[in-house]
Amino acid sequence: MKKFLKAVSIVSFMFVMLLSMASCSGYSFYKDFNEAGAKIEEENIFELITLEDAKNKKAAGETFVLLYGNSTNSECVSLVTTLQVQAEYLGNPDATIYFLDSKDYKTSTDRKSVRDAINMHDPSSNGEPILMTFRSTAVDVDTSNKDKVKTKQFIKDGVVQYASLSSYIFKDLLK
Repeated sequence: MKKFLKAVSIVSFMFVMLLSMASCSGYSFYKDFNEAGAKIEEENIFELITLEDAKNKKAAGETFVLLYGNSTNSECVSLVTTLQVQAEYLGNPDATIYFLDSKDYKTSTDRKSVRDAINMHDPSSNGEPILMTFRSTAVDVDTSNKDKVKTKQFIKDGVVQYASLSSYIFKDLLK
């Protein structure tokens, strides 16, 4: 009888664990940013990416755009809205902006791994958005490096002009 009860207990435990795992759907970019106030639809231009995937895209010479930040930063939430609106306005609603969640890189060692993997000048620790564009195997624009020649085109009075950067991204880079 003890073996039977033990077997029933194990099966019940496994069922509860399986049920709880099924209810955890993982990270949802839309849910996270929508709750933070971003004005985006569930179908949006953002796709979550891992650092390893970004590194591989860069090494493969792909042209792509990466947003590094998180939903706890109001500037990042605003930028997500801006990029979505600009993609639609500029006629490129099927573009993809890859999103790397900075919450995953809290320590200086973590941020060094980002710097080393994709040549980001200065990964932020506070969720401040960093927008990077890649052409071939090189970093084209890196908003964490305001001294970068291409990035300077989108800086006015020390502030990144995301509307003009969006125009470059959706009309020239990802056309």
